[in-house]
Amino acid sequence: MLLADSQYRTEDKNKLERYVKIYKSYGKLGEIDKAEIYVDRAIKLAEKLKLPSFIGRAYYSLGFYYQSHGHFIQAEDTYNKGIRKSLEIGDKQLYGDIYYNMGAMYASWSDFDKALSANLKAVAVYNELDNKLNAAGCYVNIADAYKSLEQYKTAITYLEQAVQVFKQFKGEEYGLALSYANMGANYFLADEKELGMSKTEKYQVALNFLDLSLGFANPLQDYSLFGTIYRTRAKILSVNGSSEQALDAFQKALASNKRLYNKRDYALDQLALADFYIEHAQYHEATPLLTEALSIGEENHLPALQRDANLALSKLAEKQQQFTKALEYFKAYIRFRDQIFNEEKEREITRKRLQLDFLVKENDYKSRQHVMSLALQKRTLEARERKQQLELKEKEMRIEKLALLQKQAILEKEKLQKESELERQRLNASLDRKYRDEKILKQETKARLNRNLAIFLGLLVLALSGAALLVYRAHRKTQQLNRLVLKQKTELEELGKVKDRILGVVSHDMRAPVNSLISFSKLLEHGNLSEERLRAYTLSLSQTLRHTSSMMENLLNWAYSQIQGFKPDLKMLEIGHLVQELVTAAEADASQKHLRISFSQDTEAKAFGDLNMVSLIVRNLLNNAVKFTPERGRIDVKIEHDFQLVRLCIADTGIGLGETQLQRFNSPKNIELGRSTAGTNSEKGIGLGLTLCKTFAAMMNAQLTASPNDEQGTIFILSMPSKAFAPKELKEFD
Repeated sequence: MLLADSQYRTEDKNKLERYVKIYKSYGKLGEIDKAEIYVDRAIKLAEKLKLPSFIGRAYYSLGFYYQSHGHFIQAEDTYNKGIRKSLEIGDKQLYGDIYYNMGAMYASWSDFDKALSANLKAVAVYNELDNKLNAAGCYVNIADAYKSLEQYKTAITYLEQAVQVFKQFKGEEYGLALSYANMGANYFLADEKELGMSKTEKYQVALNFLDLSLGFANPLQDYSLFGTIYRTRAKILSVNGSSEQALDAFQKALASNKRLYNKRDYALDQLALADFYIEHAQYHEATPLLTEALSIGEENHLPALQRDANLALSKLAEKQQQFTKALEYFKAYIRFRDQIFNEEKEREITRKRLQLDFLVKENDYKSRQHVMSLALQKRTLEARERKQQLELKEKEMRIEKLALLQKQAILEKEKLQKESELERQRLNASLDRKYRDEKILKQETKARLNRNLAIFLGLLVLALSGAALLVYRAHRKTQQLNRLVLKQKTELEELGKVKDRILGVVSHDMRAPVNSLISFSKLLEHGNLSEERLRAYTLSLSQTLRHTSSMMENLLNWAYSQIQGFKPDLKMLEIGHLVQELVTAAEADASQKHLRISFSQDTEAKAFGDLNMVSLIVRNLLNNAVKFTPERGRIDVKIEHDFQLVRLCIADTGIGLGETQLQRFNSPKNIELGRSTAGTNSEKGIGLGLTLCKTFAAMMNAQLTASPNDEQGTIFILSMPSKAFAPKELKEFD
């Protein structure tokens, strides 16, 4: 490309594009000085050719090269020039890309306020452009800033948002690998109380995310990802006491980062491995690692790395009882720590100086604009002189035109004479043609009549065909309506049968409690009941009325669900608290049969559903479990959840459902009323509870299934959408 550039002399767009390729190649090779030269040439040529988009992209690329080599002051100044150019030309994509890089730069610069501000600006632009992928990349940068601020849970939240976006697009394995690797690191560093889990669980979750990241990183062969994954894995294994595995992971991280041009991560791996050796009293292994890390910090002018290396060397010397060296290294640590603070002040002064330079350049630009304005006025005067010369030439052309018109008049006279002779000949020919035209007209009239007749017959055929088509369509529509009416008739007959059965049950089961009340009132009127008999009658009547109340509540809820237009009130529910209250309420009835009810949940879960419907479903399932479980049996209630579903399991050791009953209940199209069955202590029912539970579950976009218990009895499982996936899983209830 350099040879082609030296041989190509024309300053046009082709030469400009070649400049772009050359400075990008130098940037990849890490030769920033040469890249600067061709960036400057590209900017000057783009200004000459009036192609401002090339100028903005040149500033963007040069800022990236500065940033990659740790020259943050130059990178910031160059990026600011690119931002001004993007605003000037209205290039929102370039504006967002620059702030995207600046967010990552400020994070490594430890200026987290600016890092967050830059990322938020980039996200705002990407959202406006509907660029979800770049916005997700900003989420990863924001998470990195919050990680450095030790706000690990907030960082995890942003990484989860990024993962959700990356999963929507194909070919985003790198984004997923980077997000999962960072999630593993944040889980490792986060406080287990803040996460609501034990240390063992926290470390296991972190390792799981690292395994996911490694699965995406292996096909990509991205060594920077390998270094991050293995470094975090080594720290987790070291904390868990797996020293050999931790050492192997540290060595893999070193091998991966050693391949990269940027040695900062390689030096960080050396510091981490040196700390591991110091903790295990292997001081001779730690010394060369810390020395090389310090050398990398000196070569690349990384004061933070030199500070950490000197602190680690001081700690190592102290462990070896070399207190003089320990003091020297600690003094160096203090010096670099203060130097970093002084560099912060120097950066502010440099920014102001660069702003002043920019103002000077801006004034110089205005001066050049004035010179160009004078040159434009000179060219305007020259244009006026040329215009006057053109007007003189135009007058000469008019004179020549008059002479030409005279010649044209003579020729026109001769032409008229010839035309008169031609007109006489034309009249003779016209008479002959008129005779022929009359003959032709008669033939055309006859042909027109034949054609009109053919058109009429064709239209008639089309009209008959259209009428036949309309009749056929009407016949098909009638058949479809008949099928629809027949289907609705069948559904109404089925619903009528269910309602007739309910009325039959109500007429039978309501008569018993009413008669019991009448009999009890007559006994009270006579007043000759003993206290023991009164207590027995009262207990029997209370049980009868409780059964009747439950029956009426289920009947009313079932009737309400059949009303057209009824819709559940879906929202996020604290499912654990709700189930705990219902289990506590059921313990009173269970204690009468000496039943043991247990309730457990792994962590606090949230489900998407209707509070009243969930309460009714759980209450009916618990009542059935108590009803059909013999004395001294067991009822286990458990809540499990993952990223997609929350599952409520109610298992009893009762008489259980038969195979036919299970198949009928689990059938998605089964809505018929169940058969009433007496409980183990002859408790009554109307067979409506499970039907109502299944109906309400479907209305909430949930699923209720039953299966046999391994020991004895039945397990009912209510599966509901969880918080993260509730909006996507919702569907309209039919």
